[in-house]
Amino acid sequence: MFAYGLVAVLGLLLARKSFPVGINESYGRLILLGSSTSMAAASAYFLYILSTIFSGATCSYCLTSALLSFSLFFISLKEFSVEEIQKVLGVQLCIASLVVAALSTSYSSIQPLSSSVAEANLPFFETEITTSSSPFALSLAKHLHAIGAKMYGAFWCSHCLEQKQMFGSEAVKQLNYVECFPDGYRKGTKIAKACSDAKIEGFPTWVINGQVLSGEQDLSDLAKASGFPEMSQPS
Repeated sequence: MFAYGLVAVLGLLLARKSFPVGINESYGRLILLGSSTSMAAASAYFLYILSTIFSGATCSYCLTSALLSFSLFFISLKEFSVEEIQKVLGVQLCIASLVVAALSTSYSSIQPLSSSVAEANLPFFETEITTSSSPFALSLAKHLHAIGAKMYGAFWCSHCLEQKQMFGSEAVKQLNYVECFPDGYRKGTKIAKACSDAKIEGFPTWVINGQVLSGEQDLSDLAKASGFPEMSQPS
């Protein structure tokens, strides 16, 4: 957020040709290039981690951020002539090296924690729903079941539990819930075929009439997405 904010401010200042005292347009362009270089270097390192350490995982937000970072870098670079690029090439390489070294050091320092989490052995368990279902929640759950809507989740997912708590213990029994790790979770465990076929990337995920809703959803939003009669919604 800081990096994108800095680039946005610098871009506006360059467009207006209005800079704080002591900074001219040339310095502003150099700062912008340095910022976009550090962002591109960081994105390249994150993509490396994603493709090696987390091989097989997908992250649309990561890829979008990387695309934006590389685009900003090339847009910034385009404003410089070949002679100017040659003059600042060493500085840019130094910035990129420092960013990668800092990220690599930071990542290495948390490896013991990451390894312990990756090697966790979690046997499957049933989550207990402690809330009671309102008439609206119960009617909505029956409606979602009738139209074939599905909720994909994982037994260890706190957000999935919170979503179920919104419905209550009676209504949850009416839902078409798909558990993505029915045999528990341990290193190397593959997601259930029903979840992989649906291309589930996070929990909980709702699939309602072909529409994919990621994360916890308010009951009113589920009602709207499923075409549940508005007259049945609480005032």
